[in-house]
Amino acid sequence: MNRTFLKNSLGSKEIAAQVAKRAQRTVPAYKRFLDQHGLKGGEPFDRLPQSDKESYLLAHPFEELRADNSEEIFTIFRSSGSSGKSFYWPQLSASGSSPAAFRSFLEGMFAVHQKKTLAIVGLSLGSWIGGDFFSWNLKNMALDTPYPFWVISPGSHPDEILEILCQMNPFVEQFILFLVPSTISYLNLKASQLKQAIPFSKIRYIVTGEPFPESVRASLQKRAGVGENSRFMFSLYASADTGTLGAESLASVTLRKLLYRNSALANYLGIESPTPHFFHLFVSDIYLEIVDRHLCVTRWQGIPLVRYMLYDRVALYSWKELKHAILTSDMLNYEDATLVKILSDASDQLPDLLAVTGRGDSCLIFGGSNLMEYMLDAAVKCEELQDILTGLYRARIIYEEERQYLEFDLEIREGVSPDQATTERVYHSLVQSIGRVNPEFMNKWKAVYSAWDSDPEKRIFRLNFVPFPGLSQTTETTIKQRGIVRS
Repeated sequence: MNRTFLKNSLGSKEIAAQVAKRAQRTVPAYKRFLDQHGLKGGEPFDRLPQSDKESYLLAHPFEELRADNSEEIFTIFRSSGSSGKSFYWPQLSASGSSPAAFRSFLEGMFAVHQKKTLAIVGLSLGSWIGGDFFSWNLKNMALDTPYPFWVISPGSHPDEILEILCQMNPFVEQFILFLVPSTISYLNLKASQLKQAIPFSKIRYIVTGEPFPESVRASLQKRAGVGENSRFMFSLYASADTGTLGAESLASVTLRKLLYRNSALANYLGIESPTPHFFHLFVSDIYLEIVDRHLCVTRWQGIPLVRYMLYDRVALYSWKELKHAILTSDMLNYEDATLVKILSDASDQLPDLLAVTGRGDSCLIFGGSNLMEYMLDAAVKCEELQDILTGLYRARIIYEEERQYLEFDLEIREGVSPDQATTERVYHSLVQSIGRVNPEFMNKWKAVYSAWDSDPEKRIFRLNFVPFPGLSQTTETTIKQRGIVRS
């Protein structure tokens, strides 16, 4: 089909060119960066080189990276360090998200102005942008609301979160949990282990920091007993490098549900598996490009970024055009009717979309195939294994003599026996799931690897089952969960 909804960029290129010129004039590190590429300034924006953390940020003194208006810095955030090393990001007061804007967002999403609400910040606290940003913003918001709105920031301490949910349940109409998605499963499993009753019907979620398969949201929504048109769980797209860029809406969540359930529609639109998150871009002073299927950002901030690679695998879409393509498609079926109605009722004027699949800079090269971390995430967290695995894993390549294997540590749920039947089910599910998102691997498995499937010692995947909470408990000390292990 003619994919007119696909875009190469979002935002103003004119603003981007102004940012680049200002950086060339006033940021010593950027001037030196251009010198290293044989450029003296004045080049058209499209000729400027891409930068990244290694080639730009870590290659120059911190004091030479700052903006010329650095006297306007009001706080500093730290990145999670999940890519190998933390970095400190100064924030300009002009770019700080206002409590008023956040209040408007929460009123629209969860009607906090109509329901007595307790917001629980269960993200890592300290200087990491996620926990610090939400705790600060929510408490400032609570100071000015004319209605009951409470905030508590226990951080990544599941025992305390569970205690709060139980003790405060009689006093509020809803809880909003701010979490990294992988924490939710641990929280629920720990509650079951401790025989504590969670008030699921009252809980709503704002999540950030990691992607998750749509089956996770569907499972939580079913447990809470809420319908498809309920505002239940929304993900935010943010990084320490850039701040918050976008958020899901009821409409974009509906879009994701529809594509997750209707693979024929997704294939027709050219949207690959695993189904990406769809975030509306809510930032106006930024220019986004797609370079080699990764996100490239230009923005003036505490450390200005010019054509800076985030290495998230992203596509950009026109919301209005993509919505139209879906609603006029002959790939829709009767089972899609409820979701189609929600999508049809959504405004055409919503902001355009970033479709984010996951980290694109973390992969294992296995048998000549690039197995990206988001591919392994989708396979381990797939719907058919939810009753066996918690979704947390560690993957690494190992060698025995000259032969290469992919070894998984997989956390199993309480009460699950790692017997032969479980091993068989998990093994074949992983093969099929990885093969769906990486046809090159599936072709290799059919032609070569499957010949050893009858011998557990020679299978291409080695599975080590870890009893809960062997991997989950690291959510209390680790900001984000990463599946790929480097030796």
